[in-house]
Amino acid sequence: MTLLPRAACVVALLLAMTASAFAASGDHGLAQWSIGALTQAKARIETLAGDLAQAPAELRRLNGQTRASLMSGTGVRGFTYLLIMLLAGSAAEWLYWTYAYAPLRAIQSASVQSPRQALRVGLRRLLLAGSGLMLFTVATIGASAAFSWPPGVQELVVAATLLVLVLRLAWVVVAIVLAPGRPPLRLVPVAPERARWLAALAMTVVCLLALGRFVPDLIERISGARHAAGAFRFIAATAAALLLLVVSFMFFGRAVRGAGAARMPRFPRSFLLALLVAAVYGIWLLATAAATIAAIAAVVVALQIGLRDMVFFFWQSDAASATGPKDKTEPEFDPVLPSIVLSAARFMVVLLGLGACAIALDTPAAELAMSESPMARLGLRVLGVATLALLTHAVWITVRTAIDQRLSRIEPGDAHEGPNASARLLTLLPLLRVTASVFLVVMLVLSSLWALGIEITPLLAGAGVVGLALGFGAQALVRDVIAGIFFLAEDAFRIGEYIESGTSTKGTVERITLRTVALRHHNGPLHFVPYGALGTVRNNSRDWVIEKFNLPLPIDVDSEKIRKLIKKVGEDMMADPEVGPLMLQPLKGKLQSIDPGVKIFRCKFQTAPGKQFDVRAQALKRIEDALKAMGVGFAQGR
Repeated sequence: MTLLPRAACVVALLLAMTASAFAASGDHGLAQWSIGALTQAKARIETLAGDLAQAPAELRRLNGQTRASLMSGTGVRGFTYLLIMLLAGSAAEWLYWTYAYAPLRAIQSASVQSPRQALRVGLRRLLLAGSGLMLFTVATIGASAAFSWPPGVQELVVAATLLVLVLRLAWVVVAIVLAPGRPPLRLVPVAPERARWLAALAMTVVCLLALGRFVPDLIERISGARHAAGAFRFIAATAAALLLLVVSFMFFGRAVRGAGAARMPRFPRSFLLALLVAAVYGIWLLATAAATIAAIAAVVVALQIGLRDMVFFFWQSDAASATGPKDKTEPEFDPVLPSIVLSAARFMVVLLGLGACAIALDTPAAELAMSESPMARLGLRVLGVATLALLTHAVWITVRTAIDQRLSRIEPGDAHEGPNASARLLTLLPLLRVTASVFLVVMLVLSSLWALGIEITPLLAGAGVVGLALGFGAQALVRDVIAGIFFLAEDAFRIGEYIESGTSTKGTVERITLRTVALRHHNGPLHFVPYGALGTVRNNSRDWVIEKFNLPLPIDVDSEKIRKLIKKVGEDMMADPEVGPLMLQPLKGKLQSIDPGVKIFRCKFQTAPGKQFDVRAQALKRIEDALKAMGVGFAQGR
């Protein structure tokens, strides 16, 4: 179930994006859509070729027009208004930082001991810096409303202001996430020596993409130089794609460092990321409309690839302490929370990707939900399946990790000193884990079929009939399972206990499944006994054991002295720090019978199960030494 949510997310994203594209373009056949796509790609290539060929002439004309406009009265007035706008925005931001700079310095100078603390510091920094940027933008754009702009100039100035806002916001995010020069504040697992280079390359890529988005629009509005704008877009996109390829191979081609030793990914991430970049760039070259969807899909897939390392990075200090020397005063590493956070983060990334696609396609959510397109409906249903898979995965991680942690805290200990809940947990928790996994998988399958629009009532009825037929045909299997349920419910045996079944099979319980119990014989063989074949179970490992043995002594010994001798040996054994804790009642003896030439003394003591053999050996040795000291030997021939 580990790979299921990730695969479901990616499949749901791709299908939902395809559905959105089909819903936006209408219901067409696959052949017509393919022909249209090829035609559009051919036209796109011809357009790019024409833009590159005619761009130099348009740029020369644009250069002359720009110089003439700046030297005119309209240009001077517009440039003056722009400076006043920037001064108003800068003054508002300066006033803000007059009061906010002291809290920012206090936040940056705070002692950070873990990535989670760095995340809290980063969020505070983002709030302060984002508020300053927002105030700058609002003041700048608001100041533009106070002037009487020449026709079309205000739109250009607002677009330029938004470009500055995007670049500054990108730098704030890069500075907080990568924190070049401040390793304790870094929010991603990047080596300190590579953080500066990665930050510089990231800002360069963002700058190229932002320029490729805003500058061509400005060029077209100023002079209508459509070919120059297209050439500028092509150059910016190509340069950004090349830089992303460099980033893919430089920063993601090595082993990933987690909480422990370095581990190699199962698939080269650098190759996969480079393939995504090349695919998005190729789609952009062929069809501009689909490039946005492809870029969003690539970002979502890239985040899904690295999301696990990024999420678990915030708990790496806890994992390192868990693998290091144990300290009972420190809490143990709990992977439940990061695993749940990882599942939620995967789902949120997919949802944000779908929302970005809907915005890019200008497709209202209500219209998409009411669409009659088969692909749109299929995509939405698969999205529902992905949601169910993520929720099931979160529940499974919670249950499995809780059970595993509880099992890891169970110590072998002495399972026979009164009621022992740990031994019972050691028996039942593995079965509970298997049962929970089967239950969750069955519920996920049924819920997914229902979400896909498949009627599950006939399936349930058919499953009932098939189950009834299998029950008649597999009566022994059903008997074993039901008998096992009652054995476990009545706590007849536990892991580690020595039992004897009615079929003379005996041994230590090593493993318990839904149908059989594995018994390890004291000579070594491992017997798998079905519950239905156990019959009467004799448990030799519960509560206490009374051990008895006989002492054959000569007929002329004083019975009372022998009784007192055995009692004295028992008292000495109870006082012994090694043997005494093993005994529940002291050793006692009495005259059992008198045979020709021999007196039989019966000795007994009570110990915890499994300890009687060691105690009996000690008792015989001490009794032998005491009899020798008294000058009494054992009866001849007995």
